[in-house]
Amino acid sequence: MTTMHLLRSDYVVILGYFALVLFIGLYFRRQQKTATDFFAGGHQISWWLAGISLYMSGFSAFTFIVYSEMAYRYGLVAILLSWTSVPACLLGGTVFAARWRRARIITPVEFLEQRCSLTVRQLFAWSAIPAKVFDDALKIFTTAIFLSAGMGIGIKTSIFVCGIIVIVYTLLGGLLALVVTDYLQFIMKALAILLLLPLAVWRLGGVHPALHSIPANLIHFTAGPYRWGYIVSYGLIVIISYNGSWSFAQKYYSVPDERSGRKAAWFAAALNFVGTPIMLLPALMARSIMPTFAAQQKPQDVYVHLIFTLLPAGMIGIIVAALFSATMATVSADLNAIAGVLTKDVYQRILRPASTERGLVAAGRVLTLLLGTIIIAISIWIGQSGRDSLFHIMVTAFGVLLAPTLLPLLATLVFRRLTSRGVIAGFASGMASGVLTLTAKTIYLAKAGPAATQTLDYHLEGLSIFTNIAATCVGMFLGSTFLGVSIEEQQRAKTFFRLIDTPITQEESLVTKAQSNSSDNIIRLSTLAVGVLLIVSGALAQEPVAHWIDSSIGIVFLFLGLPIRRMIARSGGRKT
Repeated sequence: MTTMHLLRSDYVVILGYFALVLFIGLYFRRQQKTATDFFAGGHQISWWLAGISLYMSGFSAFTFIVYSEMAYRYGLVAILLSWTSVPACLLGGTVFAARWRRARIITPVEFLEQRCSLTVRQLFAWSAIPAKVFDDALKIFTTAIFLSAGMGIGIKTSIFVCGIIVIVYTLLGGLLALVVTDYLQFIMKALAILLLLPLAVWRLGGVHPALHSIPANLIHFTAGPYRWGYIVSYGLIVIISYNGSWSFAQKYYSVPDERSGRKAAWFAAALNFVGTPIMLLPALMARSIMPTFAAQQKPQDVYVHLIFTLLPAGMIGIIVAALFSATMATVSADLNAIAGVLTKDVYQRILRPASTERGLVAAGRVLTLLLGTIIIAISIWIGQSGRDSLFHIMVTAFGVLLAPTLLPLLATLVFRRLTSRGVIAGFASGMASGVLTLTAKTIYLAKAGPAATQTLDYHLEGLSIFTNIAATCVGMFLGSTFLGVSIEEQQRAKTFFRLIDTPITQEESLVTKAQSNSSDNIIRLSTLAVGVLLIVSGALAQEPVAHWIDSSIGIVFLFLGLPIRRMIARSGGRKT
């Protein structure tokens, strides 16, 4: 990857951003008194903040790179694939948000013992962890590449810096610090994508010339290996992930009530719908902006080269911080969710049933540290192994693992006749199907040799995803129909669904004034701090364009961070 030449103004934004993230973790440290506080934000997270966090949990530096490369090579199909998150969020708001909240839980597998059995709870507590840890290690590694190129430090040091910052603020502040930091990361991501698009349009001479600069072969919703079968199968995986992955489900049960959960999901859907084309349109215009790029560089570097081409010197720091923050949003959410499962569903349930709330918070922090250390170690191994194919292997692995590990989890919230044996049969059949389809696809492509195309590979992958989902569903149905269920389990299921049918009461959803003011204050201070960072960066920028852009945006954030409504209310009170 091309080295980024950072200036003083860039370092102000990057280092200032790191400091602000750690400050947020320290700010919320004393508020984490119970396991509910640490792993579910006390169920008091505002719907709009949960919506932003839900939106940010789907992004990492890898997302920027992969989708931009896809948009550059194949066009609108990249936007369509990214837009699969929109129906996923809409379905979450319509079907799953209320059920997750009404389960009245603080970890995503906690309800499985009450709904099914202890065996099912433990099976799903462990089955999803290895793939998620490895995925997070890949994301840390990807981000470390940018940090290494930007700051001129070794890749191993970059991995340590990325990993330690994520661990520290997640460890200190729990879920509340995580979602507030997601707000800060959302600001940085918005800055990145909102800067590139208008600069790309300006470079091409205006909106009309910019839209006409997109080659005709890119204006199709299917292209290259991405055909409708693959797109639909990918959409199914996204729907399962957005509603069943622990870090996504966490946002639904961390809000005060089911209405807030629905609004969070719909807000995330709106952000995905609007944000996707803003992020990817510059890559579609890149052939006109950088006409010699294709002959000189790799397609996966298109986003980085757009940054160099469009942004004036002194503004690269905003993009580096945005790429870093996108990964932090995903990895920190996973860290908190996995630590929550290990603390409540393993440590307390099996090892220390009599543990106090403070003991659970302490255990959660120790497990967060341990998980983070493992992720850093795997990231360093990836960096030293130099196996770029691991990225493709990880995408394939998710196609194999996601259906059996997450689909039964979602089904238990919806289908009343699903039994413990049905859940286990669905998991077993889905895993067996995944292994068999992956093996068959690998053997077939190997035998095809040079005749095997990328389109064939993706077509077979789409078929394997459909097969794995179908096998999981069939296993759940057959297991629940023919393997029988005990009277005791039937009674547990009835009790559980009575809980699901019972709306959250006003007492359960009550947000105290102190809690509301605490979150409002840190969000306001974070907005002000970003404004100050940008103004300082603008003052240090050497190019006039960078100076005016940084300073202008910084002033806007200063204005947004001021408690305008509070000051108006006080002023009105004095007049009366």
